[in-house]
Amino acid sequence: MATRLSTRRPAVASPRADARPALVVAPEVVRAIATATFAADPFETGGPLLGTVERSWTGTDLVPLVSVLGTVLPAAGTRGDLGSVSLGERGEGERAASALRWLRTTTGLDLVHLGDWHAHPSGACRPSRGDVKTAVAMAAESGAPVWLTAISLSGDELQPGIFARGDAASYRRDRLETAGVRFFRVVERGLVPLPARIDGSALPRLPPLPWHVADAARFAAECRLLAAAGFRVGIDASPNGEPGLALRVQREGGAPLTIRTGLDYPARTPELRDERGRLLAPQDPLSPDRFLVDLVREVSS
Repeated sequence: MATRLSTRRPAVASPRADARPALVVAPEVVRAIATATFAADPFETGGPLLGTVERSWTGTDLVPLVSVLGTVLPAAGTRGDLGSVSLGERGEGERAASALRWLRTTTGLDLVHLGDWHAHPSGACRPSRGDVKTAVAMAAESGAPVWLTAISLSGDELQPGIFARGDAASYRRDRLETAGVRFFRVVERGLVPLPARIDGSALPRLPPLPWHVADAARFAAECRLLAAAGFRVGIDASPNGEPGLALRVQREGGAPLTIRTGLDYPARTPELRDERGRLLAPQDPLSPDRFLVDLVREVSS
């Protein structure tokens, strides 16, 4: 006799409404925020915080366990001024949503947009009134059970490394520069500090974003150039589940070609194969002034 499995979730206790979440941050996130802060100095910059929210038993209560696993680095053209940065304009919101969808599919994790981070080149370590207003408004619109705001500060330190103290998680890049990241969570009255713990081993690690997600403008340009040259463009499944991008291009009446780009495209020339799977070599390697259409033309001629 077949056994029918119920798809219903068992009833479980909910965390207390006033329970303070436990926050764990992957060191890669602190490193990425610090790198972006150094690159933008002395202007503001920022990005989303991506991760998971679960419920953890403390022995007496269920509390939310928030794991910040990744972010999306600012696009090349993203620059704030000395006192503000807009994260929802110029496609930043679309890039973050695209990255979240890709990471969910690739990892199988139930990732959510947990909040945002931004730099304070002024050195102010507390959220501004504008920060509080924005965070409260975003929390009201978000479906995430917790909404975070992180503030990145740069300064001088002596010892390199990653550490956490209270509500500040810091990444020291070298003997001269460090970026401290302070985390806050939205409560009814505004933003309050949230202590963070750094975990480099137990937390799942997110893969780097592939080029077509990290640089959507480049991907759109590549597709436009291929289409203008008469090639139909399709997406093929990546071999062996690799987190790259495989494009299938074909001219009317011509044989199809498969282009397999790695995570580091366009830094490395992609792999081109014909309909039989044979490797094709373009005449010249990729360079900053060459695109996929140039390689395809060479192997198709």
